[in-house]
Amino acid sequence: MNQRTEHLAYGKRRLLEIAIALACEPRVLLLDEPVAGVPAGEREELLQTVAALPADVSVLLIEHDMDLVFSFADRMTVLVNGAVLTEGSPDEIANNPEVKAVYRGHGEEVTAHG
Repeated sequence: MNQRTEHLAYGKRRLLEIAIALACEPRVLLLDEPVAGVPAGEREELLQTVAALPADVSVLLIEHDMDLVFSFADRMTVLVNGAVLTEGSPDEIANNPEVKAVYRGHGEEVTAHG
């Protein structure tokens, strides 16, 4: 509280950004790669904070860290070259043959966690 933002750790700055956004009482919170550049030790607090948001706040999460996405998301949309490939629950996405084919083609495999 008594510290200037410029002196906060990067993860704490991201939390402050989320708090400022929440002060506007949004119905939808857009997060573009919220843990990008955040050290591993600070990621958990940020993710717990987002997960603890009130149920009436929808979170649109844009993220490439698939472990994070599968641990957080209730519903997922997979984009390929900017177009929607499919939508569904994490289990549906993890078991979707089109998603598997696309990501295997790039040396990555989609797996469900939790």
